[in-house]
Order: sequence, then structure tokens, then C-alpha cells
Amino acid sequence: MAKYCIHCGKKLEEGEVCDCRANTVQSQANNLGTNLSEVLKGMFVKPISTIKKYTDESNFNLALILLGVFSLAISLFVISLVKNLADATSSMGALTLYTVGMGRMQIPYLKIFFVVLIIAIAFIFVYTGLLYLVNSVMFKGEKSFKKVFTMYGINSIITTTALLVAAIFMFIHPVLGFLIFLLGSTLNMVYVYKGIENLGVKDENKHGYIYLITTVFYGLVMFIISMILS
Repeated sequence: MAKYCIHCGKKLEEGEVCDCRANTVQSQANNLGTNLSEVLKGMFVKPISTIKKYTDESNFNLALILLGVFSLAISLFVISLVKNLADATSSMGALTLYTVGMGRMQIPYLKIFFVVLIIAIAFIFVYTGLLYLVNSVMFKGEKSFKKVFTMYGINSIITTTALLVAAIFMFIHPVLGFLIFLLGSTLNMVYVYKGIENLGVKDENKHGYIYLITTVFYGLVMFIISMILS
């Protein structure tokens, strides 16, 4: 009796194993690599067109990767900031981090890195979740969280680059490093605002309100969390 692959329907010989699944995985990996390369280039050459082109559910996995790197970049920037502040304070003779009988306390950079990483990932989902709710529920826009998440992920490239460059410059020229961080953050805000145009709300007059309300809600959530933790 003839046997057929349950996935693609190919007729199989006795003992033959179909390789269609392996080919599919390889094809998806190739597409992901190609899209990643094009998005990285596009965000520096034609950012608005790139956001419009790649804001789609099919690029959700790409957005996960980009936002993962974004979270790592945030952690590295915070570590460089803490190190810079510690060195500056120590040089002024004001650092008094000591433990009884153990001498000077070492700053737990590794712990800080992972704590910031977890917080960054959490706040990314909080922000994109709020943007999704405001856009879809209040303004009857895009109903897919994946598409909203993907838009934010594509936008993160500029900020990620700024964070990594700023982290390096924090050791060379702190003021310049902080200015680079502010520049990247400003561009991110502009691109997120433009990205809202791709989330289903046709009336351009409402895009500003979507961005404003999302940002206000996000600020309130952060304030409430900081009050709870304090």
C-alpha cells in the first residue's frame, strides 16, 4: 500500500522519510535572515517606508528578535551608566559602599544587568499592550496584537543602535553618550507616531490622540509600579 507524507502529500517509498518540514524550517530561517538584513538597512535609509512595509503579523518573530536585542541594549546602557556614575562618585571621595568586616562592596553589575533586562522586556509588553488597547478598543483600529507588536519591534532598531553607541560613549564622553541616547529616543517617538498610521485608524487626526493616550497610560502604569516597589 502506497504511503504519503501527512504534511505535503508526497508519495513515499518504503522506509522513506519526507524532508518537507526540514525544507520549510530552512526556508523560514532564510526569509527571516533576509528580512532582518533589509529592515536593518531600511530603517537607516527609508525608515517610514520600512515601517510601513514590515508592519505585518508575518514579521512577528522578527519583531521578537529585535525587541530582545533592544532589551539587551537597555541593560548594557544602564550598566555603563551605573559604572560611570560609580567611578565619578568614587573619584570625588563620596562613595561609601562598605560592609562590616568585608571592606568595600562590589557593585553587582551582573544582577543589575538581568534585573534591568527583565524589567525592559516587561515594559515592552506593557507599552505594546496599551497601544493595542487604545488603538483597537478606543479608536476601533487594528485588532491584531501581533501587528502592533511588530510595528514597535521594527521601530526599536534606531533606539537599539543609539543605546549601544551611547553605552560605549558613556566611558569616553558621558555627556555625548547621554545626548546620543536622547537622540535615539526622540527618533523612536517620531517613528512610533508614524507607525500608528499602519494600525488601521484611517483618520489621521486621531493618530496623535492614540499616541498621547498610550503614553499617558504608560506613564501612569510606571508610576503605580514605582510606588508599589518603593
